[in-house]
Amino acid sequence: MHYFVKHISLILLVSLLGNVSFAQEVSFTAASSHSAVKTGDRFQIQFTSNTKIGNFKPPKLTNFRVLSGPNQSTNMSWVNGKTTSSISYSYILMAIKEGDFTIGPAVASANGKAYKTNSIKIKVGKGIKVQQSGNQGGSKTKSGGNASDDLFIRSTVSRRKVYQGEQIIATYKLYTRVGLAGNELVKNADLNGFWSQEIDFGESVWTKEIIGGYRYSVATIRQIVLFPQRSGVLEIDPLEMKFIVQKRVSGGGQSVFDQFFGRVENVEYSLKSKPIKITVLPHPANAPNGFDAAVGNLDLKLDVSSKEIKANEAVNIKIKISGKGNLPLIDSPEIKFPSDFETYDPKVNDNIKTDGSGVSGSKEFDYLVIPRHAGQFKIDPIVFSYFDPSTKKYKTITTEGISINVLKSDGSTSDNVVYSSSKEDIQVLGNDIRYIHTNGVKFSHSNEDFYNSWKFYLLLILAPLLFIITYIFRNRIRVANSDVVGMKKKKASKIAGKLLSSAKQSLASNDKNAFYEDISKALFGYISDKLNIAVSELNQSNIKEKLNEIDVNDETSKELMDTIELCDMARFAPVSISEQEVYNKAEAIINQIEQEIKA
Repeated sequence: MHYFVKHISLILLVSLLGNVSFAQEVSFTAASSHSAVKTGDRFQIQFTSNTKIGNFKPPKLTNFRVLSGPNQSTNMSWVNGKTTSSISYSYILMAIKEGDFTIGPAVASANGKAYKTNSIKIKVGKGIKVQQSGNQGGSKTKSGGNASDDLFIRSTVSRRKVYQGEQIIATYKLYTRVGLAGNELVKNADLNGFWSQEIDFGESVWTKEIIGGYRYSVATIRQIVLFPQRSGVLEIDPLEMKFIVQKRVSGGGQSVFDQFFGRVENVEYSLKSKPIKITVLPHPANAPNGFDAAVGNLDLKLDVSSKEIKANEAVNIKIKISGKGNLPLIDSPEIKFPSDFETYDPKVNDNIKTDGSGVSGSKEFDYLVIPRHAGQFKIDPIVFSYFDPSTKKYKTITTEGISINVLKSDGSTSDNVVYSSSKEDIQVLGNDIRYIHTNGVKFSHSNEDFYNSWKFYLLLILAPLLFIITYIFRNRIRVANSDVVGMKKKKASKIAGKLLSSAKQSLASNDKNAFYEDISKALFGYISDKLNIAVSELNQSNIKEKLNEIDVNDETSKELMDTIELCDMARFAPVSISEQEVYNKAEAIINQIEQEIKA
């Protein structure tokens, strides 16, 4: 009986414990936010490594439209005295045609070896129709009119022939001779083969420009810094937008004023910029040692916090790369530390700005190292090589060697505490040994053991009951979550509230573009989830029709559409209403719709 009870208690105890997590081995993997999408849907793919990698080469993405990427991010964490880090490259893609597609593996190098990720399978079903190609210059309206003379988007680049890794600036300007009542971004320019960085130039400023004897109103609508990641001929696909144009129609009005002056009619125009071909030259042959695809006009400085310390004390070694070039893509130069040094991955501090002249600033790598033994140690000179496209030559910077004199530790307890350069992130070392306690020891009698006590048998009875209750609630949660449409409707206002909070933060930081974008996303996302309509299919007629079906009055519907149009207009031209008033209107509209639905 005792043998049976012991085994039953062991099984119940194991079932009540959580899963034990073990550290994963070094890996380089690929993942997708969706395995099945429809044409017109957007999804994300991400390539992640838990170690430092270089020479990252993405797979071919020709079966999809690249909306953004590669976007690089690094994550570092300290857990129980151990440092873990990961680096990832992500892309935002749009499905453009039906079928079953396989995205091949990405390739990168680490520690002198080549690694590749797994492949990703994506199934694309039928959704909205995505335009594969179109005419350049003017675009036709629904009625067949042509907008090339009065309204067009002009795309330019600072240079059309560059070296791999050399930065260029792409600029998109809107030219108009007609009144605009609204606009919508259909598709950003594809940047496949480029690493990109948006330039935040604030609100669009309208200027005047004369072309062919006609005066146009001109505004810059987008500006990007591009770094080509491979050689060859790369193409920047068109930027696509829709505009509501106020077109004056003479006669036909019902009043005398309409017949005499004409009336204004809103007409939809679709516009595309021209594609741009960039010739990317490869780096010259015979690259020097230490060259790792750094391109620009750069400099390197080395700083050591102390050259004489005691064993088990920390020293900071900082490498600062500054100048103008592809700074976001530059990795730390290789440093060969003595085997007696305990080292950690560097803390990376970016001080990089992106403006109309490109990317410039500095990138600092801060190494924390701890010598464990006394002695005289030397670190070889650091070699950093880069390619200067202005001179078409490689340049190499070699620092002086580092000599560190490590004195014998005095054995004090202070040697077991290491402070980082910012006097934060304190890490306690030397916890391997725990001494035996000799005072205040408590003993318990064997008769007071938990085993065979009334508490033990109570736990045996309650454990199955808890399992049954957990099973019932889990099934109820699964049933509720299986109703995807219902869950989206239920969470619509909550998700919109988060976007409104983000808009409030953007308003506090005086980022008006981000503010209006968040407001627009909150309203569109709320309506899409609440009415179960895809965002790409939202328009005034079906929104109004769906709102009427759920007993939302016409005045509320009109307020909603007016606010959405106001957000779109404010991105390209100043508006008379304040941002706080726009925020209040958006919040009030969502609350009003919620009240009318529940009424």
